[in-house]
Formats: sequence, C-alpha cells, structure tokens
Amino acid sequence: MRKVLMGAGLALALAACSQPANELTGRWQVQEIAGASLGEGVDVWIAFDQSGEQVSGFTGCNNFTTTAEQFGTGVSFAPVTEEAGECASQAAATDEARFLGVLPSVQRYIRHGRSLELLPAQNGSEALLRLRLADEQGG
Repeated sequence: MRKVLMGAGLALALAACSQPANELTGRWQVQEIAGASLGEGVDVWIAFDQSGEQVSGFTGCNNFTTTAEQFGTGVSFAPVTEEAGECASQAAATDEARFLGVLPSVQRYIRHGRSLELLPAQNGSEALLRLRLADEQGG
C-alpha cells in the first residue's frame, strides 16, 4: 500500500510539473516603448504569474499591479494600481508616462523565443512595447 501511495504522489507531482506554463509567464524587461528606447538607466518591467492573469511590474518610477485577460494571442490589461513614489530622474518620469500611456492600447501579442511584442488591435501595426524575457536572477 505504501508503494502505491508513493507512486500516486509522484505521478501527481510529475503531472503538475509537466503542465505547460502560460506563454507569457515570467519577468519581461521592456526594451522599447512605441519604437523608442528607454532613457539612460531606466528600468521598466512586467511579470506575469503562471496563469498569465496576475501582473506586476515596475514603471520606471513605481511598482504596479494589474490583471491581464488572454484569449489566443489576444491580451488586454485592466487599469494599473501603482504604488506612490517619486521618480529617480526626468528620463524615468518620461518613460513611466509613455509606458502607462500605451499599456491600455495593447490588444494582442507575438512571442518569438525570448522576445515579446505587445501590439494594438490592427494587424501590421508597430509594437507598443518590445520586451525581452529576463534571466531567472531578475536581470
């Protein structure tokens, strides 16, 4: 009986591990906002949980949370809840405003390996956000 229980537990653990994570799961470093690079020393990122529904990140100035709704290659974000804080520089403030300005317009995504483009609804449109999957150490 003991071997059967251990075998069943191992099978459940392996099944849980083999379920694919959401394609957007992970921490994504923003590389470009609306075709422009980030300011010098500015860090903007988005992290999706395994379900792809809970989203957190850093705007360049403040931590934020939101939720995402996915359907195929479509994705949209609920309004952002941002922690209060000051921007470290004018470049960070500019990039934060740009990031928060384009995020509500995201309607779909294209993933190419470790690269991700968040795009508006129209096909062939310029990416609103270009991101790169961060290393597990967070960088």
